[in-house]
Amino acid sequence: MNEEQARALFVLAGIPVTKLHKLENKYWPDHPDYADVRRRSPWWLATTPFGPIEIGWRKRVISISWEDTPARQVVTDDDVTKDDTGVHAYSYVKALEYLTALRGALPRATAGEPDGR
Repeated sequence: MNEEQARALFVLAGIPVTKLHKLENKYWPDHPDYADVRRRSPWWLATTPFGPIEIGWRKRVISISWEDTPARQVVTDDDVTKDDTGVHAYSYVKALEYLTALRGALPRATAGEPDGR
């Protein structure tokens, strides 16, 4: 997932991002055999008013984690790996669906914060 794709997921889900940090891929081992796939598939740490949200491709799923936010909610009934601080999505469409559901579990932004009213 490139930076534009990561940003687009958050924009479409309605989760304001103040900064997007590129991370090493956390799935593939740090070994020369995996150097190319790790380089082509970084993970991202989105800084939001609610805390950081981490997102990135594993082998066949997009891992989304919000363990350092106040949200504690399972965001789907789909038969995927999930708990109240993370979920695996099998596509960008599902990642958007889960991020949108997560947005409903996050506290409303206050006036003066991004997306505040």
